[in-house]
Amino acid sequence: MNAVPSKDTLTASIGKMRSAATAWHTASQHLNNAQENIEDLKMTRIQMGIFQIPYAAYMDTTSFIQRVSKEGATQTAQVGDTLKACADKYEEEEKHNAHQIAGQY
Repeated sequence: MNAVPSKDTLTASIGKMRSAATAWHTASQHLNNAQENIEDLKMTRIQMGIFQIPYAAYMDTTSFIQRVSKEGATQTAQVGDTLKACADKYEEEEKHNAHQIAGQY
């Protein structure tokens, strides 16, 4: 049987998990904002004027960055959601002494 962690240790660990979840959600929002802002960078052929040769590469690049930013926003939000759910569950179990009852410590 492992040593019983103190309430302060558990509270600090749960707090750190919640802080990490918040940081992941913040990163998700930044990536989401980035992919939305890329719309402003897209141009038409007329706007590109004499720079027609790099037009396709430019548009491919903006579309790629927008796509991976959106995917990154989704993935980082999922990490944040998972960390928050774990913290919530751990806190709930500790309120009911579930770990001690299960013989985990």
